[in-house]
Amino acid sequence: MKGAYSAWAWLLLCSIVSTPVMAGSKSVAMVLRVLVDAPPPCTVTGASVEFGNVFISKIDGVSYKRPIDYSLVCNNLAMDDLRLNMQATTTVINGETVIDTGIAGFGIRIQKVSDHSILDLTPGAWLPFNFSSGALALEAVPVVQSGVSLTAAEFSASATIVVDYQ
Repeated sequence: MKGAYSAWAWLLLCSIVSTPVMAGSKSVAMVLRVLVDAPPPCTVTGASVEFGNVFISKIDGVSYKRPIDYSLVCNNLAMDDLRLNMQATTTVINGETVIDTGIAGFGIRIQKVSDHSILDLTPGAWLPFNFSSGALALEAVPVVQSGVSLTAAEFSASATIVVDYQ
């Protein structure tokens, strides 16, 4: 009798557990709107800097500052809040990430003209700005690693300016 009771209890438990649950369904109309931002319709041109003859003994991170004369033209912007990134091969000079010139201990610092703050050149670093205030005024400054003796040589460095929405 005890075995029959256990079998019935087991059968009852299995039927409760395995009974399908029927739920009602209801259709709901849904509208999904997605705005995909295209890159800003901007063109960057003319970013060339010439340092001319640079005297090694006068490279101090202040002398030989040159404006980066680039043109930023944006038409039909979705918004004025933009951000700027500069992509370049970099090196570290005196704790600053600067553009590599190919000469050990010598690089080019990029900084804002307004407050001389150094532009962060690490990958993925963006500098926000508002286009209605104009393009960011930037300048390039040669820097030398403390304790390094440079020898006379020609140098060059390059970077790409990228502009995107914030």
